[in-house]
Amino acid sequence: MKFLSTFVDPSSLVAIFVPLFVTCVSLWLVCKTKWNVLFRDLGVPLGLFFSVLGATGMLLNMSVLGATEMVRITEAKAIGPATAVMLLTITYGGIVSALGYFSTFKLSKPSNQSNQQTASWKAITFILIPFLGLVLWANVSAADNATYVNPVALVVLATTMLTAVLLSDSNHRIEVLCQASLLSAMISLVLGLVVLYKSLSDGGLNEGMYEGLSIAMNGLYYGLLCYISIYIASYKFGTTEKINAPLMNWHWMEVTGFLIFMFFAPETLRESLLH
Repeated sequence: MKFLSTFVDPSSLVAIFVPLFVTCVSLWLVCKTKWNVLFRDLGVPLGLFFSVLGATGMLLNMSVLGATEMVRITEAKAIGPATAVMLLTITYGGIVSALGYFSTFKLSKPSNQSNQQTASWKAITFILIPFLGLVLWANVSAADNATYVNPVALVVLATTMLTAVLLSDSNHRIEVLCQASLLSAMISLVLGLVVLYKSLSDGGLNEGMYEGLSIAMNGLYYGLLCYISIYIASYKFGTTEKINAPLMNWHWMEVTGFLIFMFFAPETLRESLLH
């Protein structure tokens, strides 16, 4: 029983299933959207988003300057359990998406984009406000809202979104904005790595390296938050299928996986034995 409890994290379950429940009920009532489609499309992004949220709060809230050796050791020991929770959150989201994906093959019929019913702005707002409230609560629980503000990542996001809008027409606006949110996360991740590696030293983490982490992780945070919001808003315009959410989910996992292995990868068994 104790072993099984290792794989249960209540806060992660709440973060995944509360937004999903509100979204499923709301969109089913207004436009008869099937639960399995929403599970398939939103499970992975929600899991990735809340895992990045928690990891960002944990890392960027750690002391950098003036910390005692004991404080640094305590913070270093906290990274392992926090990374485990982050991976659990991603796993929950992946399982949800898998359940939705597999269930679409049971007595399923080919969907027709032209027959998709649309939701009202009232219904979209009813979904987004509780979701954003949950995000703010999670921010405060993980660190504080100021931790999730990074000017560089915000500029990258705004520039990418504006460019996407200017270079596209209204018929493809939703899918282009979804692609732009992914691109902005990728750009912020690369810029964060550049800053981090330029600040590498033998003295461990320093202020410059934390700035690199802030750019990379907040950039991914902003991108995922925008993508989830745009996906939900797409039900207002009847353009959800154009997003190709299953493919986008794979791209989001690739970007997040790259971040995890660059910043959170543990020592290999060989390195542990050598030390």
